[in-house]
Amino acid sequence: MKLFKYRFWMGIGFVFILFSCKSTKTELVDKNVSLPNSYYGTQKINEDSSSNVALLKWDSFFEDENLQKLIHIALENNQDNLKTLEKIRIARASFNIAKLGYLPEINGIAGGSTRKFGEFTMDGVGNADSNLSPTVPDNKKIPDPYRDFIVGAEFNWEIDVWGKFKNQKKAALARFMASEEMAKNVKTWLVSEIANAYYTLMGLEEQQKILEKNIAIQELAFNLTKDLKEAGRENQLALDQFEALLLNSKGQLVERNRELRSAELYLNTLLGVYDFEYSKISLEEVVLAKNIIKIGIPSQLLLYRPDIRAAEMELIASKADITAARASFFPSINLFGMAGFNAFDFGKLFFNPASTVYQLGSGLTAPIFNRNQVKMAYEIANTSQRIAYLDYEQTVFKSYLEILDLVNSIDQYSNQKNLKRNEVEVQKRSVENSNIMFSVGYANYLDVTNAQRRALEAEIELVELKVKELQTKVKLFRALGGGWS
Repeated sequence: MKLFKYRFWMGIGFVFILFSCKSTKTELVDKNVSLPNSYYGTQKINEDSSSNVALLKWDSFFEDENLQKLIHIALENNQDNLKTLEKIRIARASFNIAKLGYLPEINGIAGGSTRKFGEFTMDGVGNADSNLSPTVPDNKKIPDPYRDFIVGAEFNWEIDVWGKFKNQKKAALARFMASEEMAKNVKTWLVSEIANAYYTLMGLEEQQKILEKNIAIQELAFNLTKDLKEAGRENQLALDQFEALLLNSKGQLVERNRELRSAELYLNTLLGVYDFEYSKISLEEVVLAKNIIKIGIPSQLLLYRPDIRAAEMELIASKADITAARASFFPSINLFGMAGFNAFDFGKLFFNPASTVYQLGSGLTAPIFNRNQVKMAYEIANTSQRIAYLDYEQTVFKSYLEILDLVNSIDQYSNQKNLKRNEVEVQKRSVENSNIMFSVGYANYLDVTNAQRRALEAEIELVELKVKELQTKVKLFRALGGGWS
């Protein structure tokens, strides 16, 4: 009967182990994402694979030494950049931990204890009986209270039969590489953001100069109208219109001063310093890398854009996570043991062959009642992998469209800038003519104020277009994956 029960429970255990080893369906998603062979609608753009502005270093792209100095300060002090470097250290440590999964866990053990056994217990009676035996020498009699001293080492080693540790290491390596790519991504963001803030400051200072110049012209017109009114040739309405235009321009100058200070403080934030001194050149002197619109071919985005490469590494890691989670369904094989010295007399503990102890064994464990937990963990890994693929696909998709949008914007800004430059010349001529005609009575105050207001607006709009064009070129440089090499 006992033999039957033994075989029965052994059979049940064997069935559970086989059940735990049942194959699970793994749905690995291929990371290949198809990109168009060229950038649609950019036939005029250089799409030579050997000619890509992303291959330039940021200090070759930005030739302005003042801007280069600011970027160097930011790379050394910006907190976002420094945090990504710390995250790389965390990822590297995680990878090193994963590498140790192959090795056995070895721990040193050392301890001592004292215990008094009750006389009406199995241990108490047994120890007393052993001490009465004539075969037990005096130096081996069990002391009361009982003392126990041990020194040695123990180990436990799970053999990586199913590749669990191998894939955990692979996932950790991929995430370490992803952290490096994200650090590059932060660097490209920081470099481009510094440049954009720098050009914003340039534009605001240029607008300040334009407003100051126009305020001087408007003050002359206001004073002329005041003289004409005193002479009886103009009325109070004309004087009020010139004064209102003058006050509006002064208000715009105050607004530009506020925006300039805010832009400087934002640049402080990017630089990671409380205060700094900087110099700037004029907008007309800015020269970015020649032949800026060398965008290469779409497939190069997969090589140069750090955010795409980071998403790819995360996808690789998620695939390894699935394989590692699948290994949890199978039995794990463990080797364990210990070796050392154990005695109840501390004087006989060390270097005494009679005190030597050791243990060596192996075991097999498999999920039975907690199989649903393992199954849910596996399902989470599968779902996470599908999400990682969609993230990768979305990043590639958005990157391609971003390039198209930026190339189109640069082209249109260039056309707008040329038209606006001609408009500024016409408006300036209009202001000169209206002032002359007004002084001799052939034009009224409305002609003059309208001409001055529109000339001011055209000059400011031209500066804004120049800044936007420069910033868009910087964005294109970053969008192609430049700035980190």
